[in-house]
Amino acid sequence: MEPLFPELDTPAFAGLKSRLDMLGSMPPQVLLLDGGSENQRLAAARYWACRCNCPSARELGRPCLNCEICSQIARQEYLDVPAYDGRISNKQDDEEPGPVRALSIRNVRELKGLLKDPPHGAGMRVVLLMGLERNRSESANALLKALEEPSQTTVFVLLAAQREQLLPTLVSRSHCLILPWPDPEVEEESSVRKDLASDVQEFLRSGKRLMGRTSQKSFDAAQAQTVISILQKSLMRVMAGHPGQDGVDSLLVRLSPLHLTNVSRWLNDAQGKIAGQITPGRVIDALMTRLYLLIAEASGRQV
Repeated sequence: MEPLFPELDTPAFAGLKSRLDMLGSMPPQVLLLDGGSENQRLAAARYWACRCNCPSARELGRPCLNCEICSQIARQEYLDVPAYDGRISNKQDDEEPGPVRALSIRNVRELKGLLKDPPHGAGMRVVLLMGLERNRSESANALLKALEEPSQTTVFVLLAAQREQLLPTLVSRSHCLILPWPDPEVEEESSVRKDLASDVQEFLRSGKRLMGRTSQKSFDAAQAQTVISILQKSLMRVMAGHPGQDGVDSLLVRLSPLHLTNVSRWLNDAQGKIAGQITPGRVIDALMTRLYLLIAEASGRQV
């Protein structure tokens, strides 16, 4: 049977899941998960939500990952696990609402009202917060005040690529766990991934081919995440000073350190938009166009 959280189904994550299981006996008010990839952080946060809500968790010392509650949490359908992302705009939230909502004043007010009531189920309400490093608005500040108010029924999970991106005062009041960093040398050599990698490289060279794929209805969130993964792993090799001699590496290596930092931010933003259920093809088209223009400028090409 397919594991409920395949992103965590490797020996590297056994220690993390064990620590989350142990924390379940006395959940911290604020848990901060950093490191790993965007998908792995989300999977770890939802595993934690299962630990806090699974009916068998107290007896087993871990979530069963088989019951309907665990399944609903994994499908982002469980009412007691709301998620908010500071990278999602109010317009995106209104036009294409998904299970991950914008960190808007309206949504924060609704959540703060919800926090006054007990959870719908017998477990705990687990609030997932992403993109806080990009959102220092009044709505974000209003919600962060709730982190300081102890609650017997609600806990918060902060997700960030690096805790240094968050306010030090926010980190200091959090119980922090670091996810294993992805290995840039480990590639999933599927035929789909190879085809996407070829299209990504060709688009960054010439501005051609990839959009013929992204415009198709069959281009889904999984393929979009694969494109982002290809770019992320290439970016990691380049930033570590070990780029490959061909492929996407040979194009990203032309960028300055400042440009590479911007690319990293663009990739994180794109992941947040896909998690917020923005149309995957639109997200990738916008991301790749920005990258193409940046690389063209760095290479002295006319576009």
